[in-house]
Amino acid sequence: MKPADTVPAQEAAWAQTASGRALPLGRAVEPGTIDVARDIAVPLGNAGRFANQMPTGIIYSAAQHCCIGADYLWSQTQDPVFAMAFLLHDGHEAILTDIPAPVLDAMQQVLDDMRREIGADVVPRISMRRIKQRLAEPIDRYLHAEAGLPWPLPAVVRDRVHLLDMQLLMTEREHLLARAPRRWHENLERLPHLKLKHRIKPLSPARASEAWLTRFQRWSQQLHAQRSQLSIPAIADRIQEAAR
Repeated sequence: MKPADTVPAQEAAWAQTASGRALPLGRAVEPGTIDVARDIAVPLGNAGRFANQMPTGIIYSAAQHCCIGADYLWSQTQDPVFAMAFLLHDGHEAILTDIPAPVLDAMQQVLDDMRREIGADVVPRISMRRIKQRLAEPIDRYLHAEAGLPWPLPAVVRDRVHLLDMQLLMTEREHLLARAPRRWHENLERLPHLKLKHRIKPLSPARASEAWLTRFQRWSQQLHAQRSQLSIPAIADRIQEAAR
């Protein structure tokens, strides 16, 4: 099978967006292809986390998850770079949907079993997470450009977003899920939960979408203004200062 970037454009896999465009998957996204409001904000508001396995039967959306983490980073840093980075970290799920980590792990196990059946010395190991990453990267790159963020993100921003994402995951488990029948990964179990002002209560999809889009518009305006006023080294210095 050819790599995606060697497949002719008309033959490449694509997804139809809510705005009626053909979005190529695993390939560079051309300007104007994604409508952030219709193709990202609304689907994220309708995308339930935890495979919708909620005891209450009420969706807890990816949009709300992104808003909670973004607000938390904003309260800590007052820096739109960190806040926007968290707001966008699951943005590709509006197109690719959310594949829960346990499902990715199970897919990897099946793939590894198939490789052993064929012959591990014949077939190189393929990472399911790497496949997901390659599909997500062009979408992430596009959204970060729209928001006024660099891509790839500076390591200090990327690492802080990842740590907060894991801490918020465990906080969400405490607030929203049924009691865990087994311990989760030890690296997760050791993480401290976030001290949020209020217990998490799921918003309606429409309200979650609106909250996500409001933050995107506010912070992207600030980020684009900053990029027009500051040099790249000056922006990098400010990011490092905010991370301390």
